[in-house]
Amino acid sequence: MRSLVGAVAMTLGCVALLSGMTAPVAGAESDPGQANSGKSLVVMGDSNTANATWATMQAQPTGVACPHLSTSWPTQLAQRMGLWENGDIEDVSCVGAYMYRHGEDPYWTALTEARQAAAAGAFGTRTRAVLLQFGLNDAWGANHEAQSALLPCLLNVLHGCSTADAASDGYPPTLLTGQDYVEHLRDIVTYIRYYAPNARIVLVGYQELHTPGDDAICMDVLGIPLTLPHAGAVTDVFDSLRRAPRDAAALLGIEYFDAAAVTAGHGLCAPDPWLNGIFTPGPDLFGQPGHPTVQGDSAVAQALHHFLTDPAG
Repeated sequence: MRSLVGAVAMTLGCVALLSGMTAPVAGAESDPGQANSGKSLVVMGDSNTANATWATMQAQPTGVACPHLSTSWPTQLAQRMGLWENGDIEDVSCVGAYMYRHGEDPYWTALTEARQAAAAGAFGTRTRAVLLQFGLNDAWGANHEAQSALLPCLLNVLHGCSTADAASDGYPPTLLTGQDYVEHLRDIVTYIRYYAPNARIVLVGYQELHTPGDDAICMDVLGIPLTLPHAGAVTDVFDSLRRAPRDAAALLGIEYFDAAAVTAGHGLCAPDPWLNGIFTPGPDLFGQPGHPTVQGDSAVAQALHHFLTDPAG
């Protein structure tokens, strides 16, 4: 049971006290009028973007290079688009990255990733698409309570962990909203529009984490599925992670890619999950729990390729 709870905590993300993001992005090396500047594809995001194994799942502080799996969806997408061999992609996603942070911890945010991409000259007239995937590590609400506050509720296996249970125990889930995304990505989107005027800006949603309408959460441990049937406090957070970025994209006037629709039927409780368990036998044995399998990343990369290259897609 401890393994399941720990894996759920990792699925929800490492959460800290967060702060607002109001400082302007700095560090661009190229003027937007400079012809043939920038990389064709720029990717920003967290561990669901970079993906990770047990050996690389430690969140990295800013200034430290972030590892990316060779099977991550950005890598597979760049390969499909013919951008990988000539290095025409800038992937600054990082394990443990927040959309923004409340406090002074040293980890990556959307802002620090944008600054790194800008310093590398990634934004320019050649940039065709900028993809952002954030939110799973963030927590909101008046006190910026962390998803980890739900752990006492999750540990109450006999009673369950519904939203009402969590609230009565003093740990109501803090849900993301579209406005939260807008407040902390608006300046970055404005910056990208200026320095990459020809780019499509796409907010990428997360893979299906659970079946809509189901309150259960699951995790495969050594090939054995474990289920916590009454966990609405957690699935409410999962649901908000699908609604909020979609709403935000509309508010920001950018595009939204629904990765949950692409991976529907393959959530944590599905017979064929496309999210890693804990040492599940097979090709994803050492994959980070709760994060996309190779098959899941392949499905997202293929669908994103179609989305970006087919006008009718």
